[in-house]
Amino acid sequence: MRDPQVTPNGLSGRIAQVHLLAFLYKNGELVATGAVKCNPEHQAHLAEDAGIPLPQAQYLGEIGYLHTADSHRRQGYGDRVMEGLIQASEDAGLFATIQLKNEPSRQFLARHGFIRTGKSWPSNQVDDDVNLYIRQAPRAANDSRHE
Repeated sequence: MRDPQVTPNGLSGRIAQVHLLAFLYKNGELVATGAVKCNPEHQAHLAEDAGIPLPQAQYLGEIGYLHTADSHRRQGYGDRVMEGLIQASEDAGLFATIQLKNEPSRQFLARHGFIRTGKSWPSNQVDDDVNLYIRQAPRAANDSRHE
């Protein structure tokens, strides 16, 4: 599977630094992938771009490398991968970035408890703006309700 928005240069090094990797197979065929990426410098850059704090102590990492093979889309495989990543992250806070025009991905993140936050910024890859989405750890979300 190849995703046009994942730059192959240096990919093996980036993959070696992830917290979690998910691979979903059906009948021996890889149908979906995902990861929780670990890149503190990138996380700080995203926080600056979005204009909000994104403390490493509060967020395990960035959801990324989410991809479902074209012939297997709309069958719930992406949801299964996301659910697995959320469960494996032990309900730590997670974040993701999505381009403004990518409505299906925005809806996908919303289904899994991610909310848009901060300001948008121009994409380096396509003619669009990027938005930051966060999914707080349930404990952190409950703590913020009591303040």
